Amino acid sequence: MQKLTVAFISLVLTIPCWAQLEEPSAAPTAAQQSQEFRRLLERLAPEPAGPCEPPINRNLDVEPIESALLERAADIVVSELNPPKNAQIQPREVATAVLKSLERLSAEINARWPDESRFHAQVLDLQPILVVKLGIRAHQAFVVLGVPRPGKAGPSNGWQQVGSDRDTGEHDWPPSSFDLYPLRRGPSGHARFLVRILYSGCAGSYGVAYDVREWDPAEFGGLSQVIKQDGSFGLEDTPAGAKPSAKYPFPQIGELRTDGARITLPFCWFSPIDTWDNPSMCAVDTYDVSGDQVKFISRRFNRPDLLPIAKAIEHAQHREYPAVLAYCASAEVAQRLIRDVPPFLFAEDLRVTAISDSKKRVQLGFPNSYRFEVEKRGDRWLIVSFTPE
Repeated sequence: MQKLTVAFISLVLTIPCWAQLEEPSAAPTAAQQSQEFRRLLERLAPEPAGPCEPPINRNLDVEPIESALLERAADIVVSELNPPKNAQIQPREVATAVLKSLERLSAEINARWPDESRFHAQVLDLQPILVVKLGIRAHQAFVVLGVPRPGKAGPSNGWQQVGSDRDTGEHDWPPSSFDLYPLRRGPSGHARFLVRILYSGCAGSYGVAYDVREWDPAEFGGLSQVIKQDGSFGLEDTPAGAKPSAKYPFPQIGELRTDGARITLPFCWFSPIDTWDNPSMCAVDTYDVSGDQVKFISRRFNRPDLLPIAKAIEHAQHREYPAVLAYCASAEVAQRLIRDVPPFLFAEDLRVTAISDSKKRVQLGFPNSYRFEVEKRGDRWLIVSFTPE
């Protein structure tokens, strides 16, 4: 027995420290998170108010600091919501009070910046969730806070982050602007909202993304994406009454509408028929949000007569014959496009001449140009002729 006891003690003493039972580390308190938030504000304070100005410390990567600061702000809100301190105080009021205090802290530490560059936040109350928009300098983010129901959605540990802008996909630069819009709920009553996301650099055109989410606390994951649409917009909108030109190719179509049973989402995209840093092709999508299932209704284009040319060139550059054929009136025209369209084509100049009410001649580029003829057949325009000149 004595030998067995000695052997057991020896075995315990040789167990590696990482294998021994340890108390789990406690989550940071709201006070600790607030201190970290202050420290990050102070690290940013010497820098310019915007990312397009030369940095003071060229070795400092500001973007991760901004992201960490916005994450800490969200963590602080969650900490203050758990556990509820007063059942009479609405979660929106708690979140708003916390974020106002953080805004005051930024106003103090970042006093040399203009107000719009300091930390700011907005709370969209969509009971039973909160959608919180956060921003510092030109960097914005959003988080969705909710309380999942125990059971199918997993154990409920009170208020937690159930979604964020990180779920919207990767882009070449961080979001510079978010706009939040509540949407009509279906018969089930699940909360819905639209996020319009703008991506922009220091000059030139900018990207846009529409992201519609729906919250079902009983489902695993809870927050689902029901619409996703990416696009672009140019430097300037075409002024009313302006004649088409290289700078102002064609007017956009549709307006953003988020109220009622149907919503509309306008967007543009860059294509081979562009003549400047403004996309020529634009569309507007319509969705029906009156039911529990969001349904796509239609897509209308600003220039349906030019759509087959833009699309056929794109597919021809990738040698996708079936896709090219879908925009042509004959196999002969599609084969000629596949053969003669170069890997890169920029219109430089675009001239559209009406031959009749249902037929047009389109010429791209000068002096090396490409001539198309398009004809309306039924409710579609098709390429009936293509000639490289």
